Amino acid sequence: MRSILALTSITLAAALASTAVSAQGFAVRAGAANVNPKSDNGTVAGAAASIDSDTQAVFGTSYFFDGGVELTFDMPISKFEHTVTLAGLGQVVTLKHQPISLGANWHFLGGDEGGFSPYVGLGYNWTSLSDVRGINALNGAPVAIDDSNGLTAALGVDFLASDTWFLRGEARWIDFDADVTLGGAAIGTANVDPWVYSVQAGLRF
Repeated sequence: MRSILALTSITLAAALASTAVSAQGFAVRAGAANVNPKSDNGTVAGAAASIDSDTQAVFGTSYFFDGGVELTFDMPISKFEHTVTLAGLGQVVTLKHQPISLGANWHFLGGDEGGFSPYVGLGYNWTSLSDVRGINALNGAPVAIDDSNGLTAALGVDFLASDTWFLRGEARWIDFDADVTLGGAAIGTANVDPWVYSVQAGLRF
């Protein structure tokens, strides 16, 4: 993943440096996204942790420039919900989170080639956690999980139905690690690092 981030950073830097920037307008997007944490989510309280996936409605806005450069803002309409499972204990924690991302995409075919516009992207993500609650073996326990922030990298494609309407498919990786405490004492770090797979319909104006 570090190599993907490095390649994306270099690509975007070159695109931004070489592009004559003149505004081409805004776009709004809406659809659904699945947050799929990686398979190994770290060790919490001495046990291997795993976190399930969830799908929710999402919303985004974009600002397009000449040369295929796009600035983006993305967030969920409803919070993602997950359950944390610990080896030997089963499901022990439920939580909600709201990831918000700012980034830049480079449509390397220029943005409007034949109705098909693939892109790579790089950005920054802030993830706010809420409603963290112990269940089953940790029912009623004072469990807390910190908020997280980190880099994101994206691969996606727009299918242009017209000059204004488009359909977007995207796979986005998020650097998402959060410290876990029990009664104020550190008990481990959740290494979530999810892939977020989304499909959205967009309108440019």
